[in-house]
Amino acid sequence: MSLTSTCELERPLQWRHLYREAELYKAALRVYTKPLFMWRRALCTSTDGHTLYDFAARGLRGLEVLHRALAREEFRFRPSVGLSYNFNGKHRTLYIAPWEERIVDFLLYRTLTRKLQRWFSANSYAYRDRSLGLDRCQRRIAALLRGQNGTAFLIKRDIADYFASVDHQILLKKLGRLVDTQDYLFSLLRQRVCFDYQDETGAHSAQVGIPFGAAIACALANIYLTELDREIEATPRVHYFRYADDLLILTAARDSALEATERLNRHVAGLHLRFKPSLEANLALDSGLVADPAFVPARRFRHLGLLFQAGGGVALSRDKSRKIQNLFRFAFRRARRRWMKLGNPKVRAQALVDVVIETLQQGVRNVAILDYYLKHVDDEEQLQRLDRWLAEEVLSRVFGGHRKGNFRRLGFDRLRAMGLPSLVHRRRLIRRRKIESPFFIWQRDKIARAFRGTVARLRRAASADAAFSPFPEAAASKRR
Repeated sequence: MSLTSTCELERPLQWRHLYREAELYKAALRVYTKPLFMWRRALCTSTDGHTLYDFAARGLRGLEVLHRALAREEFRFRPSVGLSYNFNGKHRTLYIAPWEERIVDFLLYRTLTRKLQRWFSANSYAYRDRSLGLDRCQRRIAALLRGQNGTAFLIKRDIADYFASVDHQILLKKLGRLVDTQDYLFSLLRQRVCFDYQDETGAHSAQVGIPFGAAIACALANIYLTELDREIEATPRVHYFRYADDLLILTAARDSALEATERLNRHVAGLHLRFKPSLEANLALDSGLVADPAFVPARRFRHLGLLFQAGGGVALSRDKSRKIQNLFRFAFRRARRRWMKLGNPKVRAQALVDVVIETLQQGVRNVAILDYYLKHVDDEEQLQRLDRWLAEEVLSRVFGGHRKGNFRRLGFDRLRAMGLPSLVHRRRLIRRRKIESPFFIWQRDKIARAFRGTVARLRRAASADAAFSPFPEAAASKRR
């Protein structure tokens, strides 16, 4: 797709440019399969009161009716249900649409994002195709810091309550430069911008914001900020990274950092958005830098869940390190009845080690969280400290408290011989691609549960490839 010098498409998009019946069935397949491993999602209802099973009961006939409505340009979005949620302290309203609307939403998201792939900024990483994404964003930041000589000036911003703050009139003007305003496609998009919903207080028509929880909202979010991306990219000598509403600017030139900051503030204000004051940071990554009135000297900064260090090193941020520790603390708590009744210290230690192994090998969500961070972290000293902490947690439950003499009573090498995993070792296996993807672990676990109580039985998969070596390198060479 060729672009004009003004970053607009050569011709406005129309419904006939996007819609194909095959795309509808692809979107339907995605909507059908998404709840496979989380079946409760299929029971979710919206304003029509129907579950996914109700919609699926109509089979291909239901999709055929939906196709005819789209082909004749007669489909209209019905209201969603607005539900308030607390996501780790962040209060959000999630808009649940009927299942037919979810399919059309996903169809619009997929086709529109594909058509605008080259129009979107190459420095925008969220809600894009597989060549981009969070992993690539984090790897590029680390690589840039590794190649940086001298001071790196850093501007970090986070847009406050982004999805709920998008101005409808501004967004519709931006869509009008991409989509034919007289076409059915623009009508569909207008319905998703000025969307209707119902909550406990009654029926409403949104006056601001885009429907968080709807697939099309991800494409609209990128469209709204693409001109901001172009503005920052035009600043000389800066490196720019945007992941949804998280913005990061890196440069070796102080004047370029100040210019980029001025452009950023001006353009965000023009979009009727604001930054979170608590997450604003102007940093100078250089341990020997003298005080600067505009930039705070720093050796590291937190971004997208990781702790990036001057020189390109990557470690776990404090909250993510605690999150990993809590995975094991909660596992010990859940299995308390199993190991508390064991009086023999060695037998109890083995039971606790088994809990750790189960947490890593059977807790799919735990594995996904842990392996994601281990894939990016290269600070092995930090992982060694976590390995040491994990061993101390096991011994504290064996001998009743954190005491210096616990390792003399049951040494680190004995715990490793019992099978106590090492995060250092697991990271190396992940880097060498010896650890199975969490998705396939999850898939196998759900299939096994589905077959319980039936005549058929699955052969238990060999765990040797995914298991830890019984003698990995010890995380701490010295015992207390």
